[in-house]
Amino acid sequence: MFTIAKFLFAGQEIELVLPEIRHAQALYEIIVHDRVELARFLPWADKINVVEDEIDFIKQMRRETAEYKKLALVVLVNGDAAGMLDLHNIKLKNQSAEIGYWLGQTYQKKGIMTQAVKKLVEVSFNQLGLHRLSLLADHENRASCAIAERLNFAHIALLPDEVKYHGEFRDMELYTLINKNSL
Repeated sequence: MFTIAKFLFAGQEIELVLPEIRHAQALYEIIVHDRVELARFLPWADKINVVEDEIDFIKQMRRETAEYKKLALVVLVNGDAAGMLDLHNIKLKNQSAEIGYWLGQTYQKKGIMTQAVKKLVEVSFNQLGLHRLSLLADHENRASCAIAERLNFAHIALLPDEVKYHGEFRDMELYTLINKNSL
């Protein structure tokens, strides 16, 4: 298992690791259990209908990571898969990327994802040499917006009708964080 970061938080060991096929079953079970809540803001949740769908997703993420298109990571809490975190829309020329994440309900509201995103920001700036990170959150997803705000991402704009899912256009909040040490 390739570990990007490992740290202790609130008495729990948190690891950010590259996804492996062995994580598929646990991630799939979280998606099934939390499907209604996840699908509210993440339309892909309705498309993971059998464990093989999650296996295919992991294989795709590994390919895209190898091609420097994404950096997909599984969030492990005390060794158990709890959700995922990623860099996507990576633009190496512009030294920028966008952060995305999801976490199972069992692990929510404990500060775990805030700390995982904080660690990914550190890795992105200090090891990957990125200059700017963006985070898009559904306007109604207050928990996701709160993560950006707690980590001092600047609120740039409310983007009206930015995405369409579940047959309707949704407003998105755009946040960015600049690496002041990369100037």
